[in-house]
Amino acid sequence: MWFGAAAPAGILLLLRPDLARWDDPTFDVATVLRKLAGTALYTNVITVALAATYNLGLARLPLDRLARPLRRFLYVATVPAVVIPCTLLSVPLLNAIHCDVGGVPFRLAIQGILLSYLWLGGFATYDRLLARIRKERDLAHEERLAAQDARLRLLQARTNPHFLYNSLNSVMSLIPTDPELAEEMLGRLAALFRYALESSTRHAVPLGDEIACAKDYLGIETIRFRERLRFCVDLDPSLRAIEVPPMLLQPLVENAVKHGIGGRVRGGSVTVRAELAGGDLLLSVLDDGPGPTPAIRPGTGTSLADLRERLRLLYGGDGRLVAEAAPGGGFVAQLRLPVVRPS
Repeated sequence: MWFGAAAPAGILLLLRPDLARWDDPTFDVATVLRKLAGTALYTNVITVALAATYNLGLARLPLDRLARPLRRFLYVATVPAVVIPCTLLSVPLLNAIHCDVGGVPFRLAIQGILLSYLWLGGFATYDRLLARIRKERDLAHEERLAAQDARLRLLQARTNPHFLYNSLNSVMSLIPTDPELAEEMLGRLAALFRYALESSTRHAVPLGDEIACAKDYLGIETIRFRERLRFCVDLDPSLRAIEVPPMLLQPLVENAVKHGIGGRVRGGSVTVRAELAGGDLLLSVLDDGPGPTPAIRPGTGTSLADLRERLRLLYGGDGRLVAEAAPGGGFVAQLRLPVVRPS
């Protein structure tokens, strides 16, 4: 704001250094201050008048329909059309401040026109530079979003093959001993395949669909483990429409079956729970297995690391995964996500 008010006066002083000559033997501080005040007043009057003309007048006209040379001529011709009347109206007030400021009205008008072209040219250059900076910043932001989206899809793609590979192994183990159960298992697996493929192109799915995927997977594993695996799903129907990233629960359920149940002769149970906690959505997968002791079939930890990376990319610090020993024994993995309702 201060620059916009002072710059026109500074430009006019460059055009008319006689307004404030410090080497004049008749130099007087009060006289120079009056000249500077009159100069600042005049330059800001024509600056405000031009800004009002462009912003309130020309900006409301359909100038985009005109050819570019005609638009430029219109903007150039506006300057003298505004500056000359402003100068003639300002001269009496300028002369009242100091007679040297007003001077010859014609000369002052010419200088005001030249001042306006210099000022508007500088402003237009500055505006173009800002537009270029904004464009480059937007492009950089789009590139970061594209890279983040690619990273998310890669992490999700790493989850799906692992899940499908283990499910196919479960089906294959049943074919020699129980073909009918293997056929039923393949039907459920087809539904899982469909969900995995469809969700791979989406950033969010209803929580109800994500829970259904977990139930299908547990159903498949129940066919394989029979009475050794029991599971329970606790979901409030009012939460089904909340949107969550796809394939978040499945690796947690798979870990619970593999590490909590799979290595135990007597098996165990897996509980999947969804609830609201402190304004966030809390998704829990609990098993009653051996807990965080050295597993009979130790994993690489890749699935949990990938989940944490996905949460970081999607939510920053607002999404968390906690995997620890359950208070009553066993192991619990909890996802805390911001609540996203469908629009």
